[in-house]
Amino acid sequence: MTKEEVRAVSVAKLQLEPHHILVDVGAGTGSVGIEAAGYLSKGRVYGIEVNPDGIDIIKKNIEKFQLENYKLIDGLAPENIPDVKYHRMFVGGSKGNLDTIVDHFMKHSAEDGVIVINAIVLETLSRAVDTLKANGFADIEVVSMTVARNRKVGTMNMMMGENPIYIITAKRGE
Repeated sequence: MTKEEVRAVSVAKLQLEPHHILVDVGAGTGSVGIEAAGYLSKGRVYGIEVNPDGIDIIKKNIEKFQLENYKLIDGLAPENIPDVKYHRMFVGGSKGNLDTIVDHFMKHSAEDGVIVINAIVLETLSRAVDTLKANGFADIEVVSMTVARNRKVGTMNMMMGENPIYIITAKRGE
């Protein structure tokens, strides 16, 4: 699951408006798309996930939060992305299909579309930036985010760092 702080920044980078359609690729446990659904009172989230455990968690959270604007799709991107014009795309996992996912984004997203990609390894960061550049994105922002949480050590608190996450954002038309 995307950690709360990373999820907050990732959702903020999507620059969501109430009418937007969001495609959540590699939805995982659905945490980003489910949080985003709360901002999309007139919009919709299409969450795409292939892992059965993740799908089960997403289904439970859709029910728990009574979301009528979240459509879960069991499958892979880009082939299982519905044939709709969308405004935003979040990529939490690509199963090695990042090039074709970005290609889909270029062909099917709105003219002011925003894509946000989370990466935990340097190779994914490098590939994401290279792929976005190859697709004509000029203004690519990369945020490296490291979160530390306190852990009790006796009567003291010690900060324990999590692995850094790279949040890559690019907007069409820039």
